[in-house]
Amino acid sequence: MSDISRRTLIGGIAAASTVFSVPTIVIAAGPKEKVAVAVGAEHSLVYFPWDLAKALGYFDQEGLDVELTYTKGGSEAATALASGSCEYSGNAIDHAVAAADRGKSLVMIADFMNQPGVSLMIRPGDKDKYKSFADFKGKTVGVTSIGSATHVLALWMAHRAGLGKDDLKIVGVGGGATMISALVGNQVDVTWGTDPYATTLIRTGRGVQWLGLFTSGDTRKALGFREYCFTGALTRGDVVQKYPERTQKIVNALVRAQKYMSTHTSAQIAAALSDEFRGGTPPGDWAAAYSHSRPAYTQHGEMTLEGVRAVMETNAYFLGTASKADPNKLFDNAYVDKAAKTVKV
Repeated sequence: MSDISRRTLIGGIAAASTVFSVPTIVIAAGPKEKVAVAVGAEHSLVYFPWDLAKALGYFDQEGLDVELTYTKGGSEAATALASGSCEYSGNAIDHAVAAADRGKSLVMIADFMNQPGVSLMIRPGDKDKYKSFADFKGKTVGVTSIGSATHVLALWMAHRAGLGKDDLKIVGVGGGATMISALVGNQVDVTWGTDPYATTLIRTGRGVQWLGLFTSGDTRKALGFREYCFTGALTRGDVVQKYPERTQKIVNALVRAQKYMSTHTSAQIAAALSDEFRGGTPPGDWAAAYSHSRPAYTQHGEMTLEGVRAVMETNAYFLGTASKADPNKLFDNAYVDKAAKTVKV
């Protein structure tokens, strides 16, 4: 029951008690269950359903007190999840692949993007310098963090361009303001960027997009795949078994957020967010960034075997060995399928 309807009900009961001289019944909300979540970047749009569900009170309405802790990158969020520091995380499914080969079980329970949803950014003065990815040989490439999904993408694209793993200098630059500083401050020659920060670079004239991975066509041309399971919500296998009801509540809130995203304009979504959840980005600039990333989102968190297998192929090259993991055990659509049928905006 929402706060508004609860107040209406209590007010109605109080009024009835005055008329009929019966004791007032006070209905108290039960304590919310605390849930810790590690998210791979602060207010990055590749993790946006976490922020939106929190901002709109969807977790609260599921009886959950969700605390979002933002890390430097997806690698750190996955480490927090695997170590037991939290029970849910926002990061890419790449970490579930790596964990499986270490005998650990990480499971994606909602996929936010079925395309990478990232931009390869360069400085404006270099826009005519790089004709193909092979031209980045010997250059310093920024990724969100070492071992992250963007690190995997950088080496995979180098491989497709005929370069070796040592032909790029890879450095972790984070996914937000630190990424902007790294490019503008000449610490890197090129960097992966996520919105709203990539679009901020473009709109302020400090960066240009050399490549965007937001549509099936983008992904097929750059990576060789039609779709690519990327960022979303993950948990451990033991959490799924021990807390299925709570896990469903988490996914309910996230799917509700994605339904909100699919039924509202970029401007409406920006207006619904506080300055905090826009990461300090002005509403108009944030809306432009969201529009830029919008094609990469799934409809309600659904995962596909094709998208997961694509990630396993890139990670096999990155790790130097093919994963022995069963791709079907890296994700579970049961929660998003149920939420898609039951939750409403």
